[in-house]
Amino acid sequence: CEKQLDETIVSCKKAQENMKQRHENEMHTLEKQISDLKNEIAELQGQAAVLKEAHHEATCRHEEEKKQLQAKLEEEKTHLQEKLRLEHEMELKARLAQAQASFEQEREGLQSRAWTEEKVRGLTQELERFHQEQLTSLVEKHTLEKEELRKELLEKH
Repeated sequence: CEKQLDETIVSCKKAQENMKQRHENEMHTLEKQISDLKNEIAELQGQAAVLKEAHHEATCRHEEEKKQLQAKLEEEKTHLQEKLRLEHEMELKARLAQAQASFEQEREGLQSRAWTEEKVRGLTQELERFHQEQLTSLVEKHTLEKEELRKELLEKH
């Protein structure tokens, strides 16, 4: 019985030793897994911080680019408005110059017409006066000739 008891105690001690060894191995494995997981968590937290920083930088860069593009858009809009205003002003000036030229032509035409009419009136008056003079001259000649013919006829008669 003692021998069997001793064997049972030895067997129990060996089993206890094995269990203790397995427990220590499992504890060591679990501690290693915990350590690995803590390292992975720390690494992921580091990556998350890097990603947050990158996201913040990208957001800031995006906002800066947006502001630059907005400013550029405003500048381009102002430039185009000024260009359009200048084109419109040039078009209006061209139309004004054309209207002035047309007005000048018309005025010159009217002045030319008035000058022509005045010239025609002057020439007409001159022709009428010349015609009147010639008519008077012819009447006088005719009267003289008529008088001479009458005298001749009277003499002959």
